[in-house]
Amino acid sequence: MGINRRNFLTGALVFSATGTRADDRLTYVEYPFVDYFSIKKRGLAQSTSPDIAAAMRIASSMPTDDHFTVMERLSQITETGSTGEVFNSRWRKIANPLIVLFFHQIGYKETQLPGDCTPWCAATVAWCLKQTGMSIPSNPASSQSYLQYGKQVDDPRPGDLCVFSGVNDTFAGHLGLYVSRVGDKIRVLGGNQTGASATNCGPGYRQSKICIAEIPINKDRSPSVGVHYLSAYVHPA
Repeated sequence: MGINRRNFLTGALVFSATGTRADDRLTYVEYPFVDYFSIKKRGLAQSTSPDIAAAMRIASSMPTDDHFTVMERLSQITETGSTGEVFNSRWRKIANPLIVLFFHQIGYKETQLPGDCTPWCAATVAWCLKQTGMSIPSNPASSQSYLQYGKQVDDPRPGDLCVFSGVNDTFAGHLGLYVSRVGDKIRVLGGNQTGASATNCGPGYRQSKICIAEIPINKDRSPSVGVHYLSAYVHPA
């Protein structure tokens, strides 16, 4: 059962106060999807069968009532796989099968190998939406596709989508769920956020996870503030 939303939002304030800020960790771009699963370009070793079975069990245990609650539950996963890494984070040496499963279950089939080298913020949001029976865009792994999805709003509520676009790169972007705003930053709950250790996915990829992070709104689209700016708040369809 998911935690109480009021308690979760209170916890978000405490969590963010510890200094978890994501924008400087989101320096990779959303590569054209055709090369996302190329072994040569983004390759990792294939997930093991026990890890795949565990990922399927975890996915099937998620709630189906509310996409925000689903993302909460994903952020609370503590179970680890064969590598000793938690199932809600990118793994260092082999593909985390839970992340690969997100891509499979939102309609992408070319994920036999390294799904967690793919930028997976939008895929995680799409999986949470689909888990609760909601519609998703035709290209749900692209954060920018959510600019043509749902209804854009000026007064976001927890669970509305935060769509960030790249300051200097049209393929760059990020997507997560609105938690709250403090000053010129937004507290965002989502996947592929934060992380410090390098992976073997390639330059610009860091270990990342499903959690809350503070991301600047960056209304002036300044590279000195961050690599992204807030394009829109979107109430999901």
